[in-house]
Amino acid sequence: MNTENPVKTREDLLYLLSQAAELEHSLSCQYLFTAFSLKEFTSEGVSQAQLTKINRWRRRINEIAVQEMLHLALVSNLLTAIGGAPYFRRANFPQAKTYSSLKLQFKLAPFNETTLNRYICFELPNSFDNEEQRDNWTQFCQRIRDEELLALITALPKPLIPRKIEYNTIGELYELIRQGFETIGEKLFIGPPDAQATGIFREMIQVKDLNSAMEAIDLIIVQGEGSPSRRDDSHFTKFTKIREEYLTELQSDPNFQPTRPVIENPLLSLQQDNTTPGANIITDSLSRDVAEILVALYEVMLQILLRFFAHTEENEEQMYILKSAFINLMPFGISPLARAITQLPAGEDFPGMNAGPSFEVYADVQLLPQMSSAWIFFQERLQEIAQACDALINGSRTESYPQLREALTEVSTAQKKIAHTISLEPNGGSWTNGISQLFSPMDIDHMKRIPRFRVDLGDYETVKNDADAILNSVSSRSMPLLPEGPWTEARINLFKNWKDSDFPL
Repeated sequence: MNTENPVKTREDLLYLLSQAAELEHSLSCQYLFTAFSLKEFTSEGVSQAQLTKINRWRRRINEIAVQEMLHLALVSNLLTAIGGAPYFRRANFPQAKTYSSLKLQFKLAPFNETTLNRYICFELPNSFDNEEQRDNWTQFCQRIRDEELLALITALPKPLIPRKIEYNTIGELYELIRQGFETIGEKLFIGPPDAQATGIFREMIQVKDLNSAMEAIDLIIVQGEGSPSRRDDSHFTKFTKIREEYLTELQSDPNFQPTRPVIENPLLSLQQDNTTPGANIITDSLSRDVAEILVALYEVMLQILLRFFAHTEENEEQMYILKSAFINLMPFGISPLARAITQLPAGEDFPGMNAGPSFEVYADVQLLPQMSSAWIFFQERLQEIAQACDALINGSRTESYPQLREALTEVSTAQKKIAHTISLEPNGGSWTNGISQLFSPMDIDHMKRIPRFRVDLGDYETVKNDADAILNSVSSRSMPLLPEGPWTEARINLFKNWKDSDFPL
């Protein structure tokens, strides 16, 4: 690791943490794209045994992507703790920057050996159990970097000023951040403790002092590259195991193709930050419409997440609503649309190729600073997205794509429900206006899948008949039944009053 520029000031840490936030955000999008590119059905030319392996790889990559979002959240708390602000900006793909001396391309690419090699080198540990293992992987990743830089050498713009602090791996970046916290110490923590976000991820850590900052940084390092004593569950190990299984399957069946024919770096339009060759503009009109809905949903999801981390007047119940909205937007919004678009044509310029989720943003993701207008904006955007889904469902262009219609219907229903919960006005005490909105799409789906319950939280009669059991569950702090955790006192009291008032419809 380069030690010529030790981290000695708050400004150095704010710079490095902003780099880390942008990096974690970009990694998550890349990993999600690769997971979405994988096939889902045996009708796509794979055997049931091969599909089982593909599904396992998808789950592992999705788990890693979710942990990268956790890392982004932890970095946001670290920034807030030392007087900074959550940082969700990033360049669109393919990105011209290579994050200082990391020297690896940041692009949206489908599942294959080349993509896995790049991900393994993203997560390369700083230390190994033995010197031979360290040298082998270091040489492996150096070859990958050399190959990628050779392809980019004429495309990357030369920086006007040198980077302040250099690092060669993600692990080195966090070691620099760790060193900075240790060097500067407790005087760093000028951010108000009540500005710390919690609850959105199970492993979320509130950063209020040096010990909690070290805990957050160590969690990111261990989950990413692992440690000598905890390597098996790291991102590095997961990607190396996926690569081993994939190459083994290719030896058994050279024709094995686990990935849909998805184009790299799909975009709706080129923007000023798209200076690196490799962007591919989706031209099929239906695919563009679906991609536009996904991009709009992705952007509002980031804005809700930013509001959650940079909240101002929101009370406990309103923070729960923001958390719930974000948690539900990925599985009941982004994911079904992304899976659907990888089955749609990219356009005449890409014969036989499919489109994919672009994760592009059309403006910097900024905090909406006024609480009342921010909440109105969130509600309006989700309603507009639901209306756009309905327009495609009712149009003739989707008749040949039943899976797309199913995805659009799921997304429309979920966005209408989420939009209804994002209101600064207190919910009413009836089932229609208040109680039904307490149960998110995730809550409803979760309870339908638990064999010992099979409760439909979207049905009035079911909730009425099981009200006592539901109330006991949502009130439990130690064993909450719903996936979003225990309810706030405000919504517990609302449900209890509804029950005591003889369940008004």
